Amino acid sequence: LHNGVDIDEIGRQTGPNFEDESTMREAVKYVVENANVHEEVVASITSDIKLDMGRPEYHRVTLNRKPIDNNSGQYIYQATSTGQQRSSIVLSLRNADGLMMLPRGGPMGCGSTVAKKGESFPVFMFSKISSSIGSGTKFKDSSHRPILDYNNDHVHNKREKLMVGVVICLSEKDRGKKDVLPDELGSRIVRSLGGESKASITSHVTCIVPTMAKAPNDNFANKLSSLIHGPAIEGSNVIFVVVASKGDTSKSRTRHVAFRTGLEVNHALAPIIDKHAHALALQVRKGASSQDGIAAMFENVVGTLRERSSLIITCSDIGLERAIGAMKGSLFHAVSVNS
Repeated sequence: LHNGVDIDEIGRQTGPNFEDESTMREAVKYVVENANVHEEVVASITSDIKLDMGRPEYHRVTLNRKPIDNNSGQYIYQATSTGQQRSSIVLSLRNADGLMMLPRGGPMGCGSTVAKKGESFPVFMFSKISSSIGSGTKFKDSSHRPILDYNNDHVHNKREKLMVGVVICLSEKDRGKKDVLPDELGSRIVRSLGGESKASITSHVTCIVPTMAKAPNDNFANKLSSLIHGPAIEGSNVIFVVVASKGDTSKSRTRHVAFRTGLEVNHALAPIIDKHAHALALQVRKGASSQDGIAAMFENVVGTLRERSSLIITCSDIGLERAIGAMKGSLFHAVSVNS
């Protein structure tokens, strides 16, 4: 590694026995904590800034510094937003002095929707403001340090277990399957997610989808929304809405994707999804179709709900295993971030 980390010093700190896992962990800890990162200052903002409800944000700012007094050599910093922060607007980087670390807004974040004028936040600078700042900021002294808590087993060993709720949607013609499918689909989902140590089914419910009419069925939409927000699915951080295929489930050649039923389900879910994850939905669709080409006919939806505390995935039972496999890594990551 580089950035001023003395490899010889690592050896003096940890000793020669790198076969021991705890010693190796200490060596890695030392390297990471002593790596140089961007210089930091704390600056107050000169105007209100709207916060992102979905995630923390690195906000481009210009800095102005004022001496605390004439002789101390110490300064206070004020930060002004460069304006719109879309990734397509890169011209503002030309005048920016650094990135201000703003918290996630809303009830799942800091509780506020706006960072108020006069509030202070860390700024990661693109370059040193003056030579008096010092020889460099180490990771262990930076605002990112709380990300790594080496005394917390959660960081090293724990991967958030998925608590899965399953909603099985059947067409009126297939309502006879409602006593057979829940256990079968639950087992398939858990196996695809890595077994009972990785995921468990908290509950499953069955919903009968009425025959698709010319206009969307508001009664069905209300019923499906009530099921998902009801006590049966309340403890789930992942919800699979599985639309059962048509035909004999034991004979793959006679099965057909319930395309129209899937459209009705997706229409019913649209008002309750906080944010769609279209790229992840495409992954699911590609995975399912790699297992069974006919699964490409199904329009998969992935998104967040309950103020983004839960993920919801709609899929067909055809191609289910590879659909889950295609998004499994992202699924665990998303749940751990939102938990």
